[in-house]
Amino acid sequence: MIEDFALKLSQFEEMLQKITTNIAGGIISERLTPSEIWKESGEDVNTLENLAEQIKRTMFVLRPEKTPTIEKRSAALSRPLSKFKEMLFKNEESANSKEALEELREVVIEGLSFLDLAKDIKNNPSDGIATILKLKEVYNSKEYLSAIPVPEVTYIRLEGLKTEIEKLKAAASSLERILNELKISMDNVAEEISKYRSLPEQKNRLNEN
Repeated sequence: MIEDFALKLSQFEEMLQKITTNIAGGIISERLTPSEIWKESGEDVNTLENLAEQIKRTMFVLRPEKTPTIEKRSAALSRPLSKFKEMLFKNEESANSKEALEELREVVIEGLSFLDLAKDIKNNPSDGIATILKLKEVYNSKEYLSAIPVPEVTYIRLEGLKTEIEKLKAAASSLERILNELKISMDNVAEEISKYRSLPEQKNRLNEN
């Protein structure tokens, strides 16, 4: 996971650098029409957006306690990305090119902040997640878990985590069974309701009299 995450961060950074270079070099400029700007930048912007989504999901895994900050940084990047596309696909070409370029510059600024957060999370994942990733790495390399020397306190915590996982699995199984039974009961009620028909208005009045 960490290796794949690092690769995506590298690709994300390359996209930011490419967009910055294209703006500075005039390849993307307000003199271009919206369609020309999109032709020069659309593929890079879409790639950047896709990478950002993948990076965000991995950050949630590595530092779940940072979820509010991750959401905030992600939203700050998504806003100018959406506005950039919106500006390009409107009808007023001369105004949109300039406004779109301003949004693209904002994408680069927010992208760098997003990247800084992602790099920090990569280098400092949560302790429990880091331990699990290490164990997974060893397991995938076909080594025996018993060969990993860990402090007694860590071992006790891992055993406790294993117990909690088993409890959660049992609870999930029980909940699934309850939900299935509830669904069957709801279906039965809905079937019974479908058998009823409302009385004609005239008959209702006679009954009232």
